Amino acid sequence: MKTTIIHLFFLFAIVICSAQENSQHIETTLKTEKNPGFEVVLSGIGIYSPEHEHWNSAIETHLTYWTTHKWAFGIGYSIIFEDELEHEIAALVSHKPYKFLTLNFGPSFSLPNEHNDTKVSAYLESEFAFHVGEIHFGPTVGVLAGDDFRIFGGLHISYEF
Repeated sequence: MKTTIIHLFFLFAIVICSAQENSQHIETTLKTEKNPGFEVVLSGIGIYSPEHEHWNSAIETHLTYWTTHKWAFGIGYSIIFEDELEHEIAALVSHKPYKFLTLNFGPSFSLPNEHNDTKVSAYLESEFAFHVGEIHFGPTVGVLAGDDFRIFGGLHISYEF
């Protein structure tokens, strides 16, 4: 009986120590994880139009507000360097299924100019993020599907604040 009590005591002590270690790990993880907030993204991209078989370069920026660590809402603005500058605005919904991957989707509106009327497209983009301190950077790829179908890709850098 005495040995059983001693064995149970040691077993209980091991379980308590293990639970305390796990508790400290969870507390440390919670303290270091940043609260959701704003994020600004700047991208340099190339846009390919299969219909016209040509490439254009563009600069894109996003401003999003992360309501949770998985979901955000925001706005995107792009300047496309064609024969004449083209401007696009997108309403964004962002989802982060993994820490390294962000999916952006929503409607995109090309602003009218001398050669084009307003066009509406469906916007879908994926950003792969490598974290270096407060900054994230990595490749981005996506599509714009509407009157014209366009594929784009490039590099982005982002900062959450």
